[in-house]
Amino acid sequence: MTDKQISRKLRRQAIHSLLHRHKNGEDEWSCCETRFSTPDAIGRHLNACHSEVIQAKEDAQRLLMNSPKAEIGQDTLKQRRVAKGDSDPIRLECSCDMESSMVILFYSYGAVPDPASLAKEHLAWEKEGLTGKVRIASEGINGTLAGNRDSIQAYIDWLLTMPCMETHRNKDQKDFFKPSRGCRHVFVDLSVKLVEEICPLGRPEQVTLEQLSQPRHAKAKLSPESFHEQLKREDVVLLDTRNYYESRIGHFEGAIKPAIRKFSRFPDYVDRNKESLEGKTILTYCTGGIRCEKATAYMRQALSDETDIMMLDGGIHNYLEWWGKQSKEKKPLWQGKNYVFDARQGLGVPVATAEEAKVSHCSICQVPWDTYLKCASVNCHLLVLYCTDCLEKGHIAYCCDDCGNGIRGTDGVCGCERKRRLEEMSLLAL
Repeated sequence: MTDKQISRKLRRQAIHSLLHRHKNGEDEWSCCETRFSTPDAIGRHLNACHSEVIQAKEDAQRLLMNSPKAEIGQDTLKQRRVAKGDSDPIRLECSCDMESSMVILFYSYGAVPDPASLAKEHLAWEKEGLTGKVRIASEGINGTLAGNRDSIQAYIDWLLTMPCMETHRNKDQKDFFKPSRGCRHVFVDLSVKLVEEICPLGRPEQVTLEQLSQPRHAKAKLSPESFHEQLKREDVVLLDTRNYYESRIGHFEGAIKPAIRKFSRFPDYVDRNKESLEGKTILTYCTGGIRCEKATAYMRQALSDETDIMMLDGGIHNYLEWWGKQSKEKKPLWQGKNYVFDARQGLGVPVATAEEAKVSHCSICQVPWDTYLKCASVNCHLLVLYCTDCLEKGHIAYCCDDCGNGIRGTDGVCGCERKRRLEEMSLLAL
């Protein structure tokens, strides 16, 4: 293949990934507050207005193609995968056989002697058809991967041979790797990054690997069944440690849902609300458990010893797996969907006959709705709930009137984001 042919191939791949990212429906794409009804139309727009994004994607693919694994430097592994302000697709359109594929979600807090080498070895799994995101640091590994079942199992078998996974070799693989329904198309590609924290709380000097390894920390992890029983108590404080857009489409009944936009804001939220949280019995939960590990470790430092702090081991994912096996006579304490950071958006109770109640509503007509779109404003990347009927009536998915009218305040944000910030700063009254 000539250099010219290689360049054309890489450019086609870059444009294809962007088309996937901006797709809203079967024959609809949106970008820069404009809708497009054909791939050619959105393609022309991307080439004309976002050539730098296409070039960055093309350059990244060429770097990986031309660089032997051993020569890929740490700086490359620390770079952003997509342009700042861009993001992965949040809609899935494919015809894959889901029975032959799966998605796994896992993490391990444990010393990784050579994070860079482990990261480089992960790059080879793209050739096996795996997609997803893997984050590696000296404190451990955090990953969510998708692909056919044989490739996923081969990856699991390989990863468990790594020294940093020694304590997990005898654990139930299903509980640890948290398999779910999905295919390789829930992600655009395989992203492997070297990071300081595999889950960015932003306080690495306060929440260390040593603290996460203490027996006291391990004992405060509740199985789904124990967590369910604790939820029935009237004297517990139930705290969602996820972001506001996650808890908006699904949460446990009676949970406190901080209006934070990223996990690194959680410590400040705790600090502001110390007076209300002191001395309480606090139950925490998140998607798969990784955020609760650091959230509970931080709270044990920030709050008094009289405060009893526990977490849901394995997160919402393992709770829903457990709940799916229970008698229908039991009262469900989970409401809505478990938000996931891929094109599927959310997963419900894994029972075919279960009726998944929607806890959120369309921003326009207020009908129960739980599927997100991205705000159509070029200056905004917030997620917004717009139902199919409203979109068919010609409504454009803006998060608020400010974005619809192209308005930004002196703080540089729209009214919707300003309202969220005020809610985040409000104090708890327990």
